[in-house]
Amino acid sequence: MELKNIAILGPGGNVGSAIINELSRDGPRFNITAITRQTSTYTPPEASDITHKTADYTSLSSLTEAFTGHDAIVNCITGGATQYDSSKLIIDAAVAAGVKFFFANEFVGYVDSPQFHRMPEAFTGAKIRIREYLGELAATGKITWTSLNGGPFFDMWLMKGPAGFDVANRRARIYGTGENSLFWTPLPVIARAAGNILKRPNVVANRPIYICPFAKGELTQRSLLTTLQDVLDAEFAIEEVDLVKINKNARIALERGEAGKAMKGLVVSNQFYEEDSGNDFSHLIQNAVVGVDLMSVEEAVRDAIARWGQDCPIVESMFRVEACEI
Repeated sequence: MELKNIAILGPGGNVGSAIINELSRDGPRFNITAITRQTSTYTPPEASDITHKTADYTSLSSLTEAFTGHDAIVNCITGGATQYDSSKLIIDAAVAAGVKFFFANEFVGYVDSPQFHRMPEAFTGAKIRIREYLGELAATGKITWTSLNGGPFFDMWLMKGPAGFDVANRRARIYGTGENSLFWTPLPVIARAAGNILKRPNVVANRPIYICPFAKGELTQRSLLTTLQDVLDAEFAIEEVDLVKINKNARIALERGEAGKAMKGLVVSNQFYEEDSGNDFSHLIQNAVVGVDLMSVEEAVRDAIARWGQDCPIVESMFRVEACEI
């Protein structure tokens, strides 16, 4: 299967823009179309050859018209459009338009883990059911699909707070032991892998691909702390966080049906708590299939700081996660 005409949904977001930048490196190899909602303020980069189309994302006919003539749809939409009905409508339009290849918007979740399965779909998106639906369509030859999963985006988590670090103010929150293995991938690596998938779609047809550029055990909160202090030649103020309580309260809240209250604690536990972590997909990693090389934690930290800046402000609510009230 050869893919030439590529449509990117959500081109102005972090993932969509990164994939567009990656595909643009190949010059005329791909014809790129950015498809947005009619209310979007997105504009293609200056001096680019990107075509911009708008569509009504609640209309099958509008989406079908926008998708017609494209070989592949790369879905990078976030928010409400990750819910089942909205996602299914996009897929149905792709099938109606004769699209050959559908790239699902999973990216950051270990969708197969029990911890992911227990999280309410309203908060995580319908990735599980959408993958099942794509499998049904593939079984009848209606479309070929794939998804790419690399865990949380390393650079964004490190610089914006969820990793437990406030680089600008030299603060660190270490959850539990700080030694749980992490499986995160920098956004540029995700984009590079996505580009390689679109160049060789047959090798990833009708299955998810998992990647991570760090060897198991190399990336932890403690190794991140050591590396940050070395790279910045600065000491961080360290706060040790009771992760057992965060996990316990979050699970109680979830059992009570208070999912919104539980979510932050579940997300933190999923990454950092050895007793209830659902982040280890190391047995599924296929870096070589999509051209991902291993890198050091120091290299990734330096790249993230260079990209975001040492004074990058964090999102305090993502940095300071406490045990929820029960």
